[in-house]
Amino acid sequence: MDAPHRTEAACLLEQGALYRRRIGLEPVTAPGEPIFCGLKPGAFSLYFGDAPIYHFDLDGRWQRAFVSGTHYLKGLDATTQVIDRLREGPNLVLKRHTLDIAQANDFDARVRTTAWELLHDLGAGRLRRREPPAEKAQPLGNDELCQILERISEWDAAAWLAHRQRYRETYGQFPFLPPECQSAVVLQATLGHAGGRSFGLGPVTGHQVRTRTEFEQHAREVAALWGRRLLQSRVIFLAGSDLLHQPPHDIAADLHAIGRHFPIEAARAVAQGRPEPEEAAPRLDGIHVFLDDFRPPLPDRAAWREFASRGLIRVSLGVESGDPAVRAIYHKNWSDEELRSAVADLKAAGLGASLLTLVGAGGIEHAEKHLLETVRLIESLELGRGDFVFLLDENEIRDPSTPVEGMTWLRGSAWSEQQTQLKSALAPLKSRGIKVLPYTMEKQWA
Repeated sequence: MDAPHRTEAACLLEQGALYRRRIGLEPVTAPGEPIFCGLKPGAFSLYFGDAPIYHFDLDGRWQRAFVSGTHYLKGLDATTQVIDRLREGPNLVLKRHTLDIAQANDFDARVRTTAWELLHDLGAGRLRRREPPAEKAQPLGNDELCQILERISEWDAAAWLAHRQRYRETYGQFPFLPPECQSAVVLQATLGHAGGRSFGLGPVTGHQVRTRTEFEQHAREVAALWGRRLLQSRVIFLAGSDLLHQPPHDIAADLHAIGRHFPIEAARAVAQGRPEPEEAAPRLDGIHVFLDDFRPPLPDRAAWREFASRGLIRVSLGVESGDPAVRAIYHKNWSDEELRSAVADLKAAGLGASLLTLVGAGGIEHAEKHLLETVRLIESLELGRGDFVFLLDENEIRDPSTPVEGMTWLRGSAWSEQQTQLKSALAPLKSRGIKVLPYTMEKQWA
């Protein structure tokens, strides 16, 4: 005889190790699906049997949901994306689209109503508690649970509208984010694109350098916008592709300002004595930056060391191709030696490096040369243990409205073949402690 099905909510109550404070709820008068309510570091979750499922930050803003077989994501910018799993031939692929304001408001209202109804049922005594195993977790008290549900219930249409406006006022055009910084706290020292150049022919916007006073105010506004969601992030991304071409004392001043507004500590093990999630203070391991123009002037080794002392831990390097002819298509004219020198200097300061290159750069016309020269250039760099090489999808980054004459872009099996070839050719880097990781934004929805 088959064992009875145990829902996700029931399993999490018994074994949800991440949720160190949790409780189960069941209807008092009629049989029904158990409800799981759990706190984990920086977040709160609700599971109604196997679904629906909702995840929130500790300010009550919903972030992820799974409802009626569909995944929903709510960004810090208050946009709502829907993720569908579709079958294309033998493959299961993920497709996402953004809800319009009316649709997003409807779903926001559904989440808010779910929390309000649960709060009302608790107050009316229509739910009874199921305690977690005493040796595995602490029970989440009713008062504490009600406070969380009240915060969620406060996010009505007016609150989300105010949040969207606040986000727009805090950020300019949002920058390109390296793979490791998709959940980073983003600060913008410079906005837009100097010289009208962007990584991978991405969208180009007007260029602006924030003054010290402007950046200080920006840092305060970002910290307030994130609120308790800071508990969920580990790094800061200091945006501006031309940031490292600014005077070193200005860069150091920006890093110092970040340290005044955000709790940056050297990464270290904190396995013992860590506070409970609702009492924990945010702790960020350090700051990441991005660079895709390796022509001088760039920081010297003394400047890199000073930046490291102020919290910088990693530099992402945008290298569209190892072939100068392909790089020219992307309006880049730095030399191989300039890249090698920049990498050697930042590594001498003990900084981590992540190299971002493009699968499909230069299209079919340059495919063979792009592959050979990119592998050759990457192998020649002073990368080492703890560094990464990311293989990005050129089609996801390039602005399709940007005209490029005489180019046949790689798609489908031709693109997949080049990704496989690049990964295979770079596999020997593993012996140096370097990880080579294919990366597409479409697959990183989770």
